[in-house]
Amino acid sequence: MQVDQPIPDSDEAWVLGLEGGLRVSATTRALSPIVDRFFEAYERAFVLPDEKEDIEGFRACLGMNAGNTCSDPPSHCEMIAVLEDNDGTLLGGANFLATAIQPLTGHPPTAVALNYLFVDQSVRGRGYARLLLSVVAQLSSRALGDRAGSPAIFIEQNDPLRMTEAEYAQDNERGGTDQVERLRLWQHLGARAVDFDYVQPALSADQAAEDALVYSVLGFSGPQMSARFLHDHLRSFFQISVLKGRDPTSDPIASAQLEDLRVRAEAGEMIDLLNIGPALDKLSSDRTNWPQCDSILALARGDCG
Repeated sequence: MQVDQPIPDSDEAWVLGLEGGLRVSATTRALSPIVDRFFEAYERAFVLPDEKEDIEGFRACLGMNAGNTCSDPPSHCEMIAVLEDNDGTLLGGANFLATAIQPLTGHPPTAVALNYLFVDQSVRGRGYARLLLSVVAQLSSRALGDRAGSPAIFIEQNDPLRMTEAEYAQDNERGGTDQVERLRLWQHLGARAVDFDYVQPALSADQAAEDALVYSVLGFSGPQMSARFLHDHLRSFFQISVLKGRDPTSDPIASAQLEDLRVRAEAGEMIDLLNIGPALDKLSSDRTNWPQCDSILALARGDCG
């Protein structure tokens, strides 16, 4: 993977030339044309109203980067990236927030909120999701001053057991992949579920908080993470990517989660990272045969079903 020479205050600073004629273009700038290119494909990939960001929301998040790049010294950086072939056809994209985390033994130096990642339906099954993950990791490290070590990458995923039948069918139809299979694919990529009652605060005044989610992470080798690490990551994520600069303590949903984690961090608590593979095996294609369970986390813990 070859990185072109950076050009100050230009998207060319983030261009990646990949094998097979593939190319990644990325931006930290709110008014970059890459944002429009990304958003056009993003609109086709995501459908549930409370999980979707509008283009002005993306621009607001990017606008919190210092100047045209990232903060200096780097503490966070919001980015958008698109993957294209040598003909300029868009194959996929990602929006993410990289945050430098204070050193914590046994933990990565960087936390990445992978807000959105998608691969066009016509080119799925070719390894592009894994490729985009590696691109996100590389760009995140560069954006924060080439921090040593691989980042932790956090993702929101739909929890099949907490979705309505209509939501489940709608997202399956538009996304082209069953919700259970989507979770299984991320398991194969190395994701594990964070055993925490996560709720995404509302993205805007016109939207509702989203609680039909499971929060997962890639990049941890051990079975647990510190409550402090999760607290510091979520505080940055809530303030920048979700609340567009508002203090998270001003939002009841964000504040409650951060306070819970603050107390647990002060007590030195660790949070389990769960393999939900066995739980997914209990979810057949026929929803009427699913275990009576409130969430995939509860099923993975053995609390039901």
